[in-house]
Amino acid sequence: MQEMTMREKLRQRRKERRLRMLRLFMICAVVVTVFAGIYHYLHRPNFACGSVAIHGTKQLNEEEILRLAGSQKPFNMFNVDADKVEEALRHDVRFKTVHAEYKWPGVLHINVQERKPALYVENAYQGYAKLGYCGTVMDVTSGIPDDNAPMLTGEDCGSLYIGDVVENKDVLRVLDFLNAIDLAAQDQFVQIVIDKDKNVKIQLKVGFPILLGPVEELQNKTELFMTVFNEIKGKKIVAEYIDLTYSKPYIRLKDKAEDTKK
Repeated sequence: MQEMTMREKLRQRRKERRLRMLRLFMICAVVVTVFAGIYHYLHRPNFACGSVAIHGTKQLNEEEILRLAGSQKPFNMFNVDADKVEEALRHDVRFKTVHAEYKWPGVLHINVQERKPALYVENAYQGYAKLGYCGTVMDVTSGIPDDNAPMLTGEDCGSLYIGDVVENKDVLRVLDFLNAIDLAAQDQFVQIVIDKDKNVKIQLKVGFPILLGPVEELQNKTELFMTVFNEIKGKKIVAEYIDLTYSKPYIRLKDKAEDTKK
């Protein structure tokens, strides 16, 4: 057999190289087609895969999570992006903190901390704004729908909308005060009043008010207030008011004879 010339050898090598490239191309095309088919199958709108678990609130459900993710029922983990859901919930005034992540086996865990209402304040057009402890407007209503927070009177915050942050300095001072005292004490608040002289009065459920003095000094009264509140808690005190305007508390007791006539 006659040996191949150098030119024929080069031609043979090029041919083998083209065949290898063709086989590689065909293999890649098959792999891409398979993965594209799998991707399309997994991302079908009617393909159910995974689930969602919501912790820390009853204000959310699976349908709302799907809406935030731009998806639809049934739940499909391949169409629901945890980061996208978390980002959307971070802009929801109902929640203070949000975290969303997938855990085995394909469960989207959503952990939220609800934003608690601190105050109702007067809003424009005879409405009311529900404020969180940081001054964020959680809701705007025509009336006060519940007693989850006391009403603040004497300050008008203008026209507020959901998601706004109140800028009224006196309202912010009251919120700072509320942030510094126990929730158990706040549960006894019915109304907080800032009068025309900018003095603060808190009306308690027990029937008498506590006077706290100028609103500018409110933040300095937190320790004194909690000391007095813990002292009177659970006791049947018949008083007209408790005055904490100065460093020494003063309790004005009701006249027994007057109280008997009533």
